[in-house]
Amino acid sequence: MSRGKLLQIKKRINATQSLKKITKAMEMVSTAQIKKVEKRLQMAREFLKEAHEMVSQVHFEVKHPFVTGQGKNALVVIGTDMGLCGAFPSELAKKALELDRKENFDLILVVGAKLAPVFRRNPKVERIYEHEFDVPTFEFSRTVISDLVSANAGRVKVVYGKFKNKLAQVPDVYTLAPIQRREELVGDRYEYEPSDEAFQTKLLEFYAASVFYALAFETKISELYARQNAMRNATENAEEVVRQLTIAFNKARQASITQELIEIVTGADALKSE
Repeated sequence: MSRGKLLQIKKRINATQSLKKITKAMEMVSTAQIKKVEKRLQMAREFLKEAHEMVSQVHFEVKHPFVTGQGKNALVVIGTDMGLCGAFPSELAKKALELDRKENFDLILVVGAKLAPVFRRNPKVERIYEHEFDVPTFEFSRTVISDLVSANAGRVKVVYGKFKNKLAQVPDVYTLAPIQRREELVGDRYEYEPSDEAFQTKLLEFYAASVFYALAFETKISELYARQNAMRNATENAEEVVRQLTIAFNKARQASITQELIEIVTGADALKSE
């Protein structure tokens, strides 16, 4: 084998080793972010639990679309702003498109720059939120709910990334509106100011924002674990590629040395014969 071929293999080994360092570093970054977001996720879940208990104690008489279900049929897709997390973003988009074909939504809201190319030309898309947050915020959740109310959405479903465990993050669907409440807990235990209608309207939208806030955190933690797993797999694959290339390099070098020895011995024999 020529020296040029050996140099080519050596360059591939060096390039793969550099790539392995990058994927390993990104895996470590994802691990650090996971520890931070997991604490916030638990807080978001507790926040939603308290909001649910509050809502369950109120008898809603206000004719809000989130109660009556009357209004447009809307879909919200919570995706990711960053890539390198395997097939996670594409699976979310696939789930949303399948749901749209089945239910034929009137309007669609999309969260995440990685989903933008899939939905940008869809005529049903009212808005795409790109790079709105690094970690979900309640303020952003209120913005989404406000946009849904402005669009007169009465039936709302959310496609998000459900976190099952560290190795499994799957797209799931949550019915945000009409809001389902446990009737056995409903009672008039609060006094309202300034009026029942104003209070109930704000409480409904607050509760919907709380649900969306928790779903956004669920998607974020799923994204981070998906990225961690993808980078770990990429690192392991890079190690295997380096191993295979090293074997190929050693074999090529041994073959080259053997060829040179054969040529030397052949030349020496030829000189002896003369």
